[in-house]
Amino acid sequence: MSTACDVCPEFFKRFSACPTVPFSDMSERPAEFMISLFMAVLSSTQVFDIILMVYLAGTKSNRIHVLIAYLTPVIITSQVLKPYFQDPRPALSCIHGYGMPSGHSTAAGAVFVTAITLYLQKVISSFDLALLYGIMMPVQAYSRIYLHYHSEAQVLSGFSLGATVAMGLYLIFPLLPDQQELSQRVYLNEMQEHSSPMNVPNGRCESLMV
Repeated sequence: MSTACDVCPEFFKRFSACPTVPFSDMSERPAEFMISLFMAVLSSTQVFDIILMVYLAGTKSNRIHVLIAYLTPVIITSQVLKPYFQDPRPALSCIHGYGMPSGHSTAAGAVFVTAITLYLQKVISSFDLALLYGIMMPVQAYSRIYLHYHSEAQVLSGFSLGATVAMGLYLIFPLLPDQQELSQRVYLNEMQEHSSPMNVPNGRCESLMV
């Protein structure tokens, strides 16, 4: 029995994916093939993303808070909202089951907020990493549309839910910098201030110049 998914490229059916622009193989449209492959891989990195966020959280309490902020919206999506709305996936979807809201997009929204919060709360110092995830997570959510896993509404609602719930939970379960590392930063800043020529008294400067 044929289905709408039958028109999708065979290669991407292995990912249960169906790129927006159908084509038969890499030789026919190599650029589109590579974009679709990138989307398929990016769409499947949720486990790595949350493991990295938990690792970067540093302290035990922070890691627990990250897991709470991540798992809560994901569980709400899969166990409550999908059975409630019973909204089917797009016609070209190679996956059966309900799609409102998108679970992967919910996870992406939670990771999006987590990465930014880790940086803003000075748990991590890498702006580049926060920026990377700030860009990558919306693209990851979009990949669910590109590969026909979900509709636009399902992805938008999922991402918004994940980001909003995570943001609210971080107000209750905040992410705090490691105290030892924070003390070291304060100590280094004080050392730099004391060693600065601007902080040396004028008389002392004159005596040094003589």
